[in-house]
Amino acid sequence: MTTSATTSSAYVSPLRWIKLDQYCTLSGDTRDAVHARRRKGQWHDGMQCRVGPDGNLWINPEEVNKWVESSQR
Repeated sequence: MTTSATTSSAYVSPLRWIKLDQYCTLSGDTRDAVHARRRKGQWHDGMQCRVGPDGNLWINPEEVNKWVESSQR
């Protein structure tokens, strides 16, 4: 039996934001794909990604999961 609790995102990060390289390692995504989504406006700074004060790109895996789940075809 499927409930709304069992259909939520399976991945829960102990950190809200992770560096781009760690995100790519975990997801199998490429750096180029992430940057392309930012350029196309599919991912928004402050939501799915953000440039930190250290100049690195940080990714919010929870928001990425929401983005994937909300995509309609």
